Amino acid sequence: MSTPRFEVASSPQVLSVWFHGRLDSAGCAVLNDALLAQVEQVEPNQQLRFDLAGSDFVASAFLRLCILAARRVGGERFELAHLTPLVREVFVMAGLDSHLRIGGAAAP
Repeated sequence: MSTPRFEVASSPQVLSVWFHGRLDSAGCAVLNDALLAQVEQVEPNQQLRFDLAGSDFVASAFLRLCILAARRVGGERFELAHLTPLVREVFVMAGLDSHLRIGGAAAP
């Protein structure tokens, strides 16, 4: 099983983070410090977008990272994008769909 990874791109409006691979507990532990360091780089005028088109599994450890990121930048400036139906269901079951902005779905 491969370790998940992420890529970052920044524009004046948005810092986008694209995730690839399964975001399970072990993988999130590996990504934790580097990801939170990227979140700290978000400028006051930028949005933060986590794009999950490349991930088909998230564990509670990833939900925690999303909550930490949203708190850091402010919930109105944090967005999840391109969730698969199964990943979206995890956020719904955790009740986070009413606390985090969830954008468009991933392509089938």
